[in-house]
Amino acid sequence: MVTAHFATDSPLASPTHAFPYVDGMSAFVMLSGIVLGLVYQRWVTRHGLRYAYVRLAKRIAVLYVCQLTIALVAVAAALEGHRWLTLLLPVDGWADGIWLSVTMQYLPSGGNILLLYMVLMMSAFALFPLLQRGWWAWILAASLTLYAVSLVWSPDWFYLSAYQAAPHIQNVAGWQIMFIPSVVIGWNWSRWSVPEFVDRWLVVIVAVAVTVALFFHYGIAAGPWAHLEPAFADKLDFRPARAIGAYLVIPALYGMFRLLLRWWHHDWLRPLVMTGTRSLDSYVIQAIALVIVPIHIAHRPWDTLTMQAVALLVFGICWVWAEFRYFTHIDKLHKVPGRVARGVLPGRDNTAPGFGDGSALDVDVEPGVPTGEQPQPIGARA
Repeated sequence: MVTAHFATDSPLASPTHAFPYVDGMSAFVMLSGIVLGLVYQRWVTRHGLRYAYVRLAKRIAVLYVCQLTIALVAVAAALEGHRWLTLLLPVDGWADGIWLSVTMQYLPSGGNILLLYMVLMMSAFALFPLLQRGWWAWILAASLTLYAVSLVWSPDWFYLSAYQAAPHIQNVAGWQIMFIPSVVIGWNWSRWSVPEFVDRWLVVIVAVAVTVALFFHYGIAAGPWAHLEPAFADKLDFRPARAIGAYLVIPALYGMFRLLLRWWHHDWLRPLVMTGTRSLDSYVIQAIALVIVPIHIAHRPWDTLTMQAVALLVFGICWVWAEFRYFTHIDKLHKVPGRVARGVLPGRDNTAPGFGDGSALDVDVEPGVPTGEQPQPIGARA
C-alpha cells in the first residue's frame, strides 16, 4: 500500500507489485475477510451471535471514525488551497466539507478503502447466522453468482460513489468476491486445516501462481492481448484477472513465509509483523500522509529518489506507531483516557486491564494477520 501510493513504478515498489493486477487493496480486503471469519467463528461458538454482533458493530464504528478522520484532513487541505492533492472537487466551506465527510462522500486518493470495507463488514450480520448453520456452500454459490452478474451487468447501485470528477470508486458486487469467500475460508480455517493444506500443496500453488503471472504479464499487460485488459483486469469492477491473481499469490506468499519462519527468527521480519498487526492504524497513517507530506515535506512532482525516501519515511512512522502501542500496552485507543485517569487520580488502580494481571489480552484483531485467534507479540511467537 505504501509503495503503491508514494513510490509508484519505483525500484522500491517493483518487488511488492511483481504479480500483475494484485495490489495492497486486494490483499487488504481478502485478509480482512479471512481474519473476520477466523475470529468471529470462535466468538460465535463461545459467546453466541449477540456478543459477535456487538463486537462487529463496534468495529464498524471504529472504521467509520477512521474514514471520517481521513476525510476531514482532506477537507482541511482543500480549504487551505491544496485541493489538487486530494484529486476531488472544490469544497464550499467547512459546513459543506463536514457534511460531505460525515456522509462518506469526500474520499481523498488513497483513502477510500475503508468505505468499501465498512459495506462488506455489514454483510457479516447476515453471513454469521448462515455460517453458524453450516450453509457455507450456499454463501459461496450466492457470492459467485453475484460476481458473475457484475461482470455482465452493473447498475449504478452496485457502485460506491463519492464527490469527485469520476464518482464511481468501487463495484461492491465485484469486490465482494474477495471478501465473502474469504470469510467462509476463515470461518472453516481449523476445520479445513487451511495452513496444512497450503503447506502440502505449496510447490503446486507457487508454480501455478508464477505461470499465471507470466501469462498476465506477457499475454495481457505487455502482450498481444493488451486490448482485453479493460474487460479482463479492470480494478473498479474487479475483473477476473484480479480475483484469480489474488487467490493465487496470497496463499503462495502465506505458505512461503510459513516455510521461511521455520528457520528465520521472527524478529528479522519485525517491521512487517508489527505494522501488519496494526494494519488499520497503518492505513490511516499513510492516507493522512498522502495529504500532509506533499504540503509540508516534499512538494510534487517527486523524482524516483524522493518517492522512495518518502515511502520509507511513511512506513517507518507506521512501524514506530505499532511499536509504541505494543510497548505502552495500548490495546484499544478508546481506553487511553481511562488509563490516563487511573494514572493521575489518587487511590485508583494503575494496572491496565489485561496487562500485568495475568489475564488474556483483549486485542481487536486487525486485518492482515490470519495466524491464530489473536495477534500475539513477537516475543511470544518467537
